[in-house]
Amino acid sequence: MNSGDGGKPKTAINYRECLKNHAANIGGNVTDGCGEFMPSGEEGTLEALKCAACNCHRNFHRKQHHGEGTAMVHPLHIPPHWVQPMKVVYAGGGGGGGTDSSSEELNFNHVAPAPPHFATKKRFRTKFTAGQKEKMQEFAEKLGWRIPRDDDSEIQRFCAEVGVKRQVFKVWMHNNKNTTTSTSASKKTPPEEF
Repeated sequence: MNSGDGGKPKTAINYRECLKNHAANIGGNVTDGCGEFMPSGEEGTLEALKCAACNCHRNFHRKQHHGEGTAMVHPLHIPPHWVQPMKVVYAGGGGGGGTDSSSEELNFNHVAPAPPHFATKKRFRTKFTAGQKEKMQEFAEKLGWRIPRDDDSEIQRFCAEVGVKRQVFKVWMHNNKNTTTSTSASKKTPPEEF
């Protein structure tokens, strides 16, 4: 044994099935079915950490140590015995109304708890003052509701003057080009008299 390895024997490590939950954002649990990690590049490269089969990072695959008595299980892996069967109710229909012991054994009469609601962080929305909106509308009309590619210094100056970032102004122009042009056009054209 080397003194550099801490006195522990080396264990071989395999990465087994992929446990990446592709439905986590909607509260579900869906894996892609990849059975074993296969590196997509040479050892020591970044590509070696990506699975050639499922394109997931190696950390999503279950780590299995050989030479030790226990295998590490990913903490997000849900054992199959925790999954409860769904209750299916059919309306109407004929047939007997007797009780089956099999329905009791399958927990059909048990109502499963609702999945937990995950706290979602709301997206930040920029709030503009009336003066900022007015200045941005005037400048956007001057530009023809398009940001020119060649002269960016004038836009940078305007954004610094109004107090908004260039990207925020660009998004505001895109979001408001149809609403403000139609309202400004209706203000400029007097109604026709008959």
